[in-house]
Amino acid sequence: MTKRVIECNVCGEPLSAANDGELLSQVQRHYASEHEEAAFDEDQAREMIEREAYDAGDA
Repeated sequence: MTKRVIECNVCGEPLSAANDGELLSQVQRHYASEHEEAAFDEDQAREMIEREAYDAGDA
């Protein structure tokens, strides 16, 4: 099973989800709770996912 993964640009924590929509929610929750000062809007989060997210299979 493949999942979508992105690393936080602030702390490097990997965030993963089944698809980009779920990954968007993960990114928004992570930044809101861990990096409030670096939070960004939904469009910026979507752009970051488009640029940086990748597929990862279960290891």
